[in-house]
Amino acid sequence: MPPVSSAFLADVPPRPQAASAGFIAALAVAQVGAFLSFMPLLTILAPLKASAIDPGQKAWILAQVSFWGALTAGASNILAGALSDRTRSRFGRRRPWIALGAAGTAGSYFAIMMAGTTGGLVASVLLFQLCLNLMFGPLLALLADRVPTAQRGRAAAFIGLAPPAGAMAGALLAGMALPQDGVRYGAIAALLLASALPILLLAREAPTGPGLLQLSGPPRLKRRAAAAPPMTRDFAAAWASRLLIQTAITIVTLFALFNIQDRVAPPGGLAPEALLALLVVGSSLVQAIAGLAGGFLSDHLARRKPFVLAAGLLTAVASLALAFGPDWRLMALAFAVFGVSYGLFQALDAALITEVLPSARDAGAYLGLSNLANTLPQMIAPLAGAALLEAAHGYAWLYAAAAAAAAAGGLAVLAVRRAR
Repeated sequence: MPPVSSAFLADVPPRPQAASAGFIAALAVAQVGAFLSFMPLLTILAPLKASAIDPGQKAWILAQVSFWGALTAGASNILAGALSDRTRSRFGRRRPWIALGAAGTAGSYFAIMMAGTTGGLVASVLLFQLCLNLMFGPLLALLADRVPTAQRGRAAAFIGLAPPAGAMAGALLAGMALPQDGVRYGAIAALLLASALPILLLAREAPTGPGLLQLSGPPRLKRRAAAAPPMTRDFAAAWASRLLIQTAITIVTLFALFNIQDRVAPPGGLAPEALLALLVVGSSLVQAIAGLAGGFLSDHLARRKPFVLAAGLLTAVASLALAFGPDWRLMALAFAVFGVSYGLFQALDAALITEVLPSARDAGAYLGLSNLANTLPQMIAPLAGAALLEAAHGYAWLYAAAAAAAAAGGLAVLAVRRAR
């Protein structure tokens, strides 16, 4: 990281000491809860709701839900990161927002369950995205706050278990084990709250002020904004890489249920959501192994870029398999390849981003900005996907577009110079 000017010295966080196994475990558990609440919503619950509201317009209903939800998620993640950067509290900077976000996210699940119209579904998902990102933004910032660079590949690998673990649990709960809506939504909300408790109770932050929750005043914010360092080329390249690969990932996951409903014959009379649950579980197991192996190997080699490049190219391969193979066996193979790519991407992209932040002091705000590359695809993919499905009357062009985006995203990481 380049030298920081004297304007920052009073506010730059101290260089993090070696993070304990307990802290990394608590952070990983909280991330699992966040993904448990998020993954089944987009892959199973929201598509099922859209199909129930209007089967003929399900793709466009899902597009509206994803578009406005992503817009809310992007704005609220940046806001949560910036607010937590400037929070003064006897509980630290991040934990008050994590607690508030977890409680609100659990409550929003019941609003989603009750939604019976497109407007009601959109409004309840907006509430969900707002609350989830009040929790998720500060969780991301804790990685930069508390884990030194030498540990970030391994730490990010363990934290990278959150997407597959959350996806597996969510798929089993929402797609197979719990057929009743009330039990599905209630179980996910309860598990989210339980997963937040370790980081809230055990991972103590140093107090930053005497009160419960205070923010630094507007004049201070203006001075910080005026002194803030400019965006860097490395951060922009890593951001673009994440945007493109995440767009492909979103297409693969968002339209998976509709793809099965419309052109895949599940074996043994399985319901489409049950087949999807099995595919997600298998893919997630592969993802967990690939993420852990990639994280440890990345730290050993002191390299991040080759793994992100491989993630982009493998996502392209999986997308092409989905484009030209409507058979469930080929779909299972594609999901296995997708699991490898997603595992590498989740673990190593997170580590890469933390190494090219323009400012250590404003890590929360910059990580919130980096999260736009996760949320913008949730706006781009559903609208582009619905339009492609309507224009091309099939899924081949949809997944071919995903393959092109993934390959471009993998190549974009080569423009990053500060990290290897």
